[in-house]
Amino acid sequence: MTEKLYCKKVKIMNSKYILYCIVTALIIVGIYQIVAVGRVNYPEYNLKEGQVSEVEIIAPFDFPVLKSPQELAAEKEQVLSQVDKPYEISEEPLFEAISNLDNIYAVLCSIEPTDDWEKIASDLKRAGYSFSPEALEFTLRSSLRDKIYESLRRELGTLYNQGIYESLEEDSILIWQNDNPEKRALSDFLPREKAKEILIDKFPEAKTFVSEFTEQYLKPNLLVNEEKLNELNQSSLQTVQPSEGMVLKNEVIVRKNSRVTEEEVRKLESLQEAYKRQKIRKSPLQEMFLSLGLLMFIFVVIFLANHYYGVQSKEEKIPVADFLPVNLGFIVLVILTVLSNFVLSGSNLIIPFAMIAIAGAILVNFEFGLLYSVCNILVISPFLNWETFTPVIMLLSTIICLLILRRQKVWHEYLMIWLYLLISLLVVIICLGIYKRDSIITIMRSIGYAFISASLSITGILLIVPYYEKKWNRATKQTLLELLDFNHPLLKRLATEAVGTYHHSLVVGNLAEHAAEAIGANPLLARVGSYYHDIGKIINPEIFTENNEDSGEIHSQIEPNESAQLIRNHVTEGIALAKKYKIPQPVIDIIMQHHGDMIIRYFYEKANKEGKELDANAYRYPGPRPQTKEAALVMLADIVESTTKAKEIESETDIAKIIDDTITYLLKEKQFDEAPISMKDLKIVKQSFIPVLESIYRKRLDYPEAQKDE
Repeated sequence: MTEKLYCKKVKIMNSKYILYCIVTALIIVGIYQIVAVGRVNYPEYNLKEGQVSEVEIIAPFDFPVLKSPQELAAEKEQVLSQVDKPYEISEEPLFEAISNLDNIYAVLCSIEPTDDWEKIASDLKRAGYSFSPEALEFTLRSSLRDKIYESLRRELGTLYNQGIYESLEEDSILIWQNDNPEKRALSDFLPREKAKEILIDKFPEAKTFVSEFTEQYLKPNLLVNEEKLNELNQSSLQTVQPSEGMVLKNEVIVRKNSRVTEEEVRKLESLQEAYKRQKIRKSPLQEMFLSLGLLMFIFVVIFLANHYYGVQSKEEKIPVADFLPVNLGFIVLVILTVLSNFVLSGSNLIIPFAMIAIAGAILVNFEFGLLYSVCNILVISPFLNWETFTPVIMLLSTIICLLILRRQKVWHEYLMIWLYLLISLLVVIICLGIYKRDSIITIMRSIGYAFISASLSITGILLIVPYYEKKWNRATKQTLLELLDFNHPLLKRLATEAVGTYHHSLVVGNLAEHAAEAIGANPLLARVGSYYHDIGKIINPEIFTENNEDSGEIHSQIEPNESAQLIRNHVTEGIALAKKYKIPQPVIDIIMQHHGDMIIRYFYEKANKEGKELDANAYRYPGPRPQTKEAALVMLADIVESTTKAKEIESETDIAKIIDDTITYLLKEKQFDEAPISMKDLKIVKQSFIPVLESIYRKRLDYPEAQKDE
C-alpha cells in the first residue's frame, strides 16, 4: 500500500519547483560573492593552530614571514622609547612674561597715588591681574616701583636666555637649535623653582610681589620640539622590519596529517598577504569553476530538501508556490549568517539556526525537520568559512531539541521549545568547551550567545509557524480542539438541521478516537474528522434515513441513478462547506475519503432489478480511497455504526460479526489499498470498537418480575 502511495506522490512532482531551487541557489551564491569580495580572489588557507592538516602546502614562490601585529607593536614601542627627545629654548614664554609685566605696570602707573593697597589690588584685578594687597606695598614709592620694573625685566631676560625647565630628570638632554643637535648637561639650565628663588632673592624690597608674579607668569621655556620629534620618530620606525625570515619557493609550509603550529599559521597568513601584494589572483577560469562548483553544491542541497518536502506531502497535488517557503528558509538563514559574521562581526553562536529547522518540523514533520537542519548547515557553511565547531553546536543542539520535542509531543508549546533548545545548546557547548579546554569565561560567554540564539529562534518560530499553519490550512492541535466546540457554526447547523446525522457523527467520533489511540494514529484528528465527515448532509437532510424515516418515499419517486447522485453529493457538498468555513485540509481529506470510491450498493442493485442500463461510475462515490489511518478508521466506524444501529444486537458476538463482515467487505472492495493500515491494525481496531458499540446498542437484560417489584 505504502509503495503505491509513494509512486503516486513522486509523479505529482514537476519541473517548476526545480526552478525555485535554481533561483535560490543563484541568490545564495550571489550573496556569497558579494560578502566575500577580496577573499575569493586569492587562495584561502583556513587552517588553525592545533588543527590536523589534510593536505601538504608548499610555497609557490619566495615570500617574507610577517611578524604578528603584537610583535610589531612591541618593537615599535621599544624603538620609540629609545629616541632622545629634541628640546629647544623657546622665546614665547619670555615674550609672554615681559608682556604681562608691562601690562601690570601700565595699570599701576595709571592709578592716582594712594595709600589704599586694597584699591590698587582691586584695580589690577579688574584688569585681569590678581595680587594680594600686601604684595603692592612697594608701589607707593614711584622711584622704587620703576626701579623694580627695570630690574625685573632685565633679570627675566637673563634667566630665560639660560633656559628654564620643569619636570626633567635626565642628566643630559638634546638641544636642537637651528637644525644643529647638541647634547648638553641638564645642569646648564635652571629648574623653574630655582629660577623663582633667584628672582625673589634679588628683590627683597618687593619679595611678595615677585613671588606672586613668578608663580603666575614664570613658565619654562626649555620645551620639546614636536615637529623634530615626529621626524625622529618616523625615522626610527623605518628601522623596524615588518618581517623576519623568508620562506623559499618549494619549501614545505605544512605537512600532510601533521598538527599545525603557531609558526605555520603565521607563514600561511604571510603567504596570503604576499598573494595580495603581488596581485596574484585566481584566473578567470579558476573563479568560474569555483563559483560553478559552489552553485552546484548549493543546488544539490536545496533540491534534496525540496524533493523530500514534495514526496512526503500529504496533499494529492502540491501547489508549486508551497515550495517557496522551503527555499525562503535557506535565504533567510544565509542573510542572518551574513549579518552575524560579516556585518556585526560577532560570535556565530547568536545565529538563530534552530528557528528554520524547528519551524519546518512543526509545519511538515519530524523527519523533514532533521533533513532541513542538515541541509541548512551545509548551505551556510561557506559563509562560516567552513568552520567546524560552531556548525557542530548548531546542528547537534537542533537535532537533540527535535528529538526531545517528538518524545514530549510539545510541538506547539513554545515556552517548552525555548527551554529544550536552550538546554540542548548548553549541553553541546559545555561538552565541546571541555573537549577544547576552553576557559570558564569563554564557556560562559558562549552560554550567553546560546541564550540570545534560543530567544531569537523562538521569536522567529512564533512568527513563522502560526502564519503558515493558517496559510497552509494545517490541522494543528489548537485548531482541532476549536473544531470540537459544539458552538462551531457547522456543528450547530448539523445539530439543528440533521439531528440523526449529528448523533451518528458523535458515535463515529467515539469509535474512531478509541481505535486511533489503540493503533497509534492521531485520535484528535480521527474524532474531528468523524464529527465533520457527513457535514454535507445538512444540504438535503431529508433524503437520509437517519434524519427522515420516510426518506424511502422520496427515493421511490425518482430514478435510482438520481437517488445515487443525491446521496453521493453529500461528499462534494461537505467539501465545499468545509472549505467555506476554512476547515483544515486533513479534515477535508477525511470528508473526501470516508466513502472512498465505493458503489452505492442499494440503488445500484435497485437499478439492476428494474432492468435499468447500468453505469457503475454513476453509482460510485467520487473518492479517493482513504490515504491515512484516520480516514480509514472513519470509513470503518461510519459503516459499522450504521449497520449496528440498524440491527438487533443480542450479544458481543453480533457486534464482532458486523465488524468482521465490514472489514472483509472493505478489503474486498480494495478500499484500504492506499492507506497505511495493516491487518494487525484492523484486528486491534475491532477489539477497540466492541466495548464502545456494546455499551450503546446491546439490548438491555430483562429482569425477573419479582426483582422489578422490589
